[in-house]
Amino acid sequence: MLKDGFKIEGFEPNLYPDSDCSILREKMSLYYGCNIDNIMVGNGSSEIINTVINAYCEKGDKVMSFVPSFSMYKTYCDLCSAEFVGVDSESDFSQKIDKLIEEANRQAPKIVILCNPNNPTGYVTPIKDVIKLLENVKNSLVILDEAYADFSDNSAVKLINDFENLIVMRTMSKAFGLAGLRVGCLIAAEETVRYIWKVKLPYNVNILSQYAAEEALKNSDRVKDYISGVKMLREELSSELRELDFIVYPSGANFLYVKSPIENLFEKLMERGVLIRKFKNEFYRITVGTKEENEILIEELKRLF
Repeated sequence: MLKDGFKIEGFEPNLYPDSDCSILREKMSLYYGCNIDNIMVGNGSSEIINTVINAYCEKGDKVMSFVPSFSMYKTYCDLCSAEFVGVDSESDFSQKIDKLIEEANRQAPKIVILCNPNNPTGYVTPIKDVIKLLENVKNSLVILDEAYADFSDNSAVKLINDFENLIVMRTMSKAFGLAGLRVGCLIAAEETVRYIWKVKLPYNVNILSQYAAEEALKNSDRVKDYISGVKMLREELSSELRELDFIVYPSGANFLYVKSPIENLFEKLMERGVLIRKFKNEFYRITVGTKEENEILIEELKRLF
């Protein structure tokens, strides 16, 4: 039980949080370069994606995305009896926007989701292709899941006032390091935000999470320094993995998607206290760690040859 009088910088945990996240939205608007009324905050961007799918989709409506991508898209569709339609990426995990446009025009999905950079492959769709998608699927809502966009400098936020069917999702879980506090936001045209706000759960972002996010945004210069460091380490790690005969795919995120020359790599590294994300057919997602963590990974990999 919390002690009587417990406080953090002038607020008390017995008070309900600001359901509108007014201060946080103001700081986010400055960081993302938009109006405060273009933003709705949620308990992580994943919660907001689920909210949007529920707000727009009825039973049998289609939600379309490239695959492989974030696995929860299909789960959110299942929860509201919408149909998830996957459009295959290319053999090199690039994503051809014309292919997505063609399928969207043929199948008329209620929502098209583009994860950019893509999770788990790291592929970055150029902004010109994002614009092409928006111009050619005007009857579908387009969600740009930009959970990792801080690491790619390729955001579509600046397009929200040009395309009423665009919703951009951002999170503070990655570059800002607040994954455990669950803070994300939706950025869209004001009318779109007002519509989704009607189905938003009240008090969905707790008072501590709001405060931490506000403080993090005050120190955004430090976050930018961290992002620059990750980009440098990403290139170093990519080069070192290629020297070990890994196939490393281009990434605009804080991870690398690789094909391993070592069988059962996940299990072998797990035995050595190194954890990576496992996919089928010896494909793996490796997070870009600190310089020391990356060095440990490379040394353990060398021992496996």
